[in-house]
Amino acid sequence: MDSNQLRAVLVTQRRVVGWSQEQLAEHSTISVRTIRNLEKGVIRTPRRTSVELLLGALRSAASGCDTALFSATATADSPRPVPARYFRAALCADIVGVPNHAKWVGLRPKSDVTVGRQADLMHVVTTIQRGKPLVLTGPVGVGKTRLALEAAARLLDQFPDGVAVVELGSLTPEHVDGQAATVEVRRAVEEVIACEAGAGGEATDRQQLLVIDNAEHVLGVVTTLLSRLLQQYPGLHVLITSLRAPTAIPVDIWEVGALSVDQPAETWVHPAAAELFRLRVRSTVPTLDLGDRMPGVVRLCRRLGGLPLAIEIAAFRLRSVPLDVMLAEEEILSILDQNDAGGLSHHRTLLRSVEWAYGLLDERQREVLRGLARFPETFTIDDVLDSAAEDGRLGSRGINVLADLVDVSAVQVRRGRQYVYEVPRLMRDYVNSIAA
Repeated sequence: MDSNQLRAVLVTQRRVVGWSQEQLAEHSTISVRTIRNLEKGVIRTPRRTSVELLLGALRSAASGCDTALFSATATADSPRPVPARYFRAALCADIVGVPNHAKWVGLRPKSDVTVGRQADLMHVVTTIQRGKPLVLTGPVGVGKTRLALEAAARLLDQFPDGVAVVELGSLTPEHVDGQAATVEVRRAVEEVIACEAGAGGEATDRQQLLVIDNAEHVLGVVTTLLSRLLQQYPGLHVLITSLRAPTAIPVDIWEVGALSVDQPAETWVHPAAAELFRLRVRSTVPTLDLGDRMPGVVRLCRRLGGLPLAIEIAAFRLRSVPLDVMLAEEEILSILDQNDAGGLSHHRTLLRSVEWAYGLLDERQREVLRGLARFPETFTIDDVLDSAAEDGRLGSRGINVLADLVDVSAVQVRRGRQYVYEVPRLMRDYVNSIAA
């Protein structure tokens, strides 16, 4: 975990437990000034004792939170500044395995490593225990499913009636045939619940975690079904992955972002995206030594927008296509589009995933997205308004449609005093290619 990730962990977990910086200072005995500087990224090499005190205080506050998420810094004694190698260990944590005899129905997490997701995991495993459904949103290929499955594995012991996972990606979209979608979703969800219910299928005290994967195209049906299930089973906890979140029922939302492609201050530590690429190459092409090629790997990961699925496929593709060719190829999607990702994902191919997300948009949204894809990498509301005033292509409703595109993860936003928007790199490349 580099200093940026430590910053994310502190900010995220402090907000999860509902503490101000002053309250964290009181519970950890670390000064408010130090906490403020850590969260701003001003302190690049924090003292190890300070980090342990901060994470220990947050761990105590987050009752039931998986302590493994905090343990990366709790190693043997070392000099007072925390060396980067301790943070790097937290970058790549073993995924919790699911025993064969466990009460688990459906897709299981991969026996692998996860990279750069500690802050996300910390938030999910803490939030899901509150009882309100949690929705993981984010663009295609960002790793929502993998995060959901790993979080569910870490929470398995919290649910006596186990975990049930249902994948809805192959079902009929509700805008195509609402009746068929309703029947298919109900059958799929009720079957996985029934598998673990056994003779006590109607017990209202059931304590179970239901993971609903790929719900964006049947979200209305899922919302209606969940309203009934949550009344019938008060002990049911729900984790949903979707390009967009439901609006008809109260939910918590967590946006899963791309992996970092920025070089940490410690030059010997790779960005999370490049570290994922390196690990995948090591497992798929163990004889290939990247050596001094890591700067090129970072450039490729930046071009792929830090999306884990694209990075994993690119690493697998390195078996047959040199890195220099990938870096020189203008239409990177054509190289990465393959039917077999080496078992790296249960989803569609990368190109089909992007096509799927684009296909869920209505014509007005597609029109605005095509206009936004011609903007610089990042843009603001003012840029959208200026463009609409100049040529009218975005239209007077451009802001409303922009909001819709954010809601369906076709546009990402960094929220601050000024909102900064970005069309995910692969979506941008795809939209520009079909418009050419």
